[in-house]
Amino acid sequence: MIISAEQIEKIQEKAHQLGFVACGLTPLHPFVKEKTQFLKWLQNRHHGEMEFLERNIEKRFNPSSLDKNFRSAIVVLINYYSKENPVKNQIPKVSKYALGKDYHTVVKDRLCVLQQFINNEIAPMTGRCFVDSAPVYETQLAIDAGLGWKGKNTLLINKQYGSFVFIGEILSDLEVPENTTVEPNHCGNCTRCIDACPTGALQPDFLDATKCISYLTIERKSLQPSKYKTSPWIYGCDICQDVCPWNSNTQPTKIEEFSPKPFLLSAGIPEWEKLSAAEFDKIFADSPILRTGFKRMKRNLNEITKP
Repeated sequence: MIISAEQIEKIQEKAHQLGFVACGLTPLHPFVKEKTQFLKWLQNRHHGEMEFLERNIEKRFNPSSLDKNFRSAIVVLINYYSKENPVKNQIPKVSKYALGKDYHTVVKDRLCVLQQFINNEIAPMTGRCFVDSAPVYETQLAIDAGLGWKGKNTLLINKQYGSFVFIGEILSDLEVPENTTVEPNHCGNCTRCIDACPTGALQPDFLDATKCISYLTIERKSLQPSKYKTSPWIYGCDICQDVCPWNSNTQPTKIEEFSPKPFLLSAGIPEWEKLSAAEFDKIFADSPILRTGFKRMKRNLNEITKP
């Protein structure tokens, strides 16, 4: 039985109560065109050292293959834009998404509550919660659920909340109606993100990760210096989002866990240079920054401070 419009409204209402700024539902479909584009991207080695992207191709572009019972996705967005950003000219810079606690945990905890609500109050269901934690093409699921469009910076853009959002989803055995409110692409002729990218990583709807500052400071394993300038960024990069007109009126997040860590609000190069491995592990124990590790963060700092 397909769940009703009234039941969908109840799911969306609960999602908003949990802090999600948007929620949409969509039946699952194979992403045929996107798979073809992705395979070409891999073939051209634009993914650099991210070998994990070469695995589970079928699962990534056919979400039903993750579990034969999956029929639909309940997709949510959560705003992480912080009002308390580090000083504008502060060096080093950290991407806004990593200023607070690890989004994987923050978003998934709320998703699990939403799943339990649906199971208890809407309809019995079997499902799994995902937050950038499995080979799931989350951006396309969000588009199919009517939550935005893929911008020229390759990120999801929501008309009301811009691109400073995390995507989460519950893949489930629920039958849901086809979504008829897919958001058209509103980028138009704007190329601000492409023009602003200092390494030339962006082309329309295309990202060469090997040139992207986020890749160079987070995913790159080599401790050797990069041939691309990453300064003033020590972790990630927000340039293509900061210049996007759809982010010009972004409101601060209401999620307390995304509040910036005090160290990141005040630390300059001297504070980062004094940081020991033990101190690093303590400060960033619940942060996505921990995944990159102390050695690579020191590498990033050296690339900022070198002549």
